[in-house]
Formats: sequence, C-alpha cells, structure tokens
Amino acid sequence: MSTAVVYSGKGLPLQPKITPAIGIAGIVLIATGVIYTLIGIKKRWISISLSTAYLVALAVTVLIVYVMNPPVTDAIQGAFFVASCVTGVIFGAVALIFPDVTDGLGCLLGGFCVSMWFLVLKDGGLIISTTGKAIFIALMSLAGFSLSFSHYTRSYGLIACTSFAGATIIILGIDCYSRAGLKEFWLYLWALNNNTFPLNTNTYPITRGIRVEIA
Repeated sequence: MSTAVVYSGKGLPLQPKITPAIGIAGIVLIATGVIYTLIGIKKRWISISLSTAYLVALAVTVLIVYVMNPPVTDAIQGAFFVASCVTGVIFGAVALIFPDVTDGLGCLLGGFCVSMWFLVLKDGGLIISTTGKAIFIALMSLAGFSLSFSHYTRSYGLIACTSFAGATIIILGIDCYSRAGLKEFWLYLWALNNNTFPLNTNTYPITRGIRVEIA
C-alpha cells in the first residue's frame, strides 16, 4: 500500500492480505450479514439497528481511508476497525430510539449496495469519472431511500433492499478470506486516497474470483 511501488499492469494492483483486523472484520460481516438478511426482514429492530450501524461504519471507513497515510501497520489497521465497529454499534443502538426516522435507512443501504454492484461489473469500473461515480452512487442511494417514503412501497422496498444489502455484506466478509480483491476494487472506485494504490494504477482488473462474488 505504498506509492513507492509501481503497478506493472498485470494482476491486482493491490494484493489482498489477511491481517488480524481483516480476519475479524470478515467474521463480523458474515455473521451480521446472515442475521441481517434472514432475520432483518422479519424483525424491525434488527433491520433498523444493523442498517444504521453499517452506514455509520461505512462513513467512518471512508473518512479513515481519506485521511490515512499508507502503508498502515496491522496494529493501526486494528485500531481503525475498532473505531468503525464501535461507532457503528453506538449509532445502531441510538437509532432504535427514533424508529420512525431511521426505519428507511435499510432502503438507503440497499440503494448504495446496488450502485456498487453495477460499478464493479467492468474492469476499472462501469463509470470512469470520479464525479460520475459519486453522482451515480448518490442517485442510486437516494432512489433506494425514496422507496421508504410511501407506505405503499416501504415494505417491498425494505424486503428487496435488505436482501441485496445483506448478500453484499456477506460477500464482502467472504472476500476478506478469499482474497479475490472485491473490497479493494471498492477502494479503487472511491478514489479517496492517491497513496492507497501503487503508481500508474489507472485500472482495476476483474478477476475470476471477483466475477464469482458479484454473481
């Protein structure tokens, strides 16, 4: 994860590694993803708390990636994971106090996951422009969130978005161990920190493992 390395154009620009933090994150993502997918649709409080926790943890992760200075040691990576996880848990619990306000966040999360699924369908991303990617993610997220505005579409929207988001979270957890590179592809698409990838990284190949995961 250092810019001292130059990408040769062959293979993945950033080789996935199983560090202690990544290993624990994988367990958390798979376990909570299964609960969110199978039970979240039936139990409102689980849907509200987990969808809020995921969104807040995602926001913290984005902020960390933006400000971090690679390469990052395993200890610092662990601290980053704890910060994201604990913040998500706290806000997930707080969200239960305002269920009428946070009930639709599952649709927002689902819309975001759908946008990322579309973006990873092509080498280097379905949309190349950083601004275009940001607009696409925002529009898809808002489109998903809009399903929660009406009582006619809320239930169906939550079912669809919870299922898709849960499946995405499980796959990201699996990717922590398969090292296919899907989560690193997300980092590439976000383009938050120029130091995350080696020099001359102007694309990201879709490996066979990534194709299996996005299928």
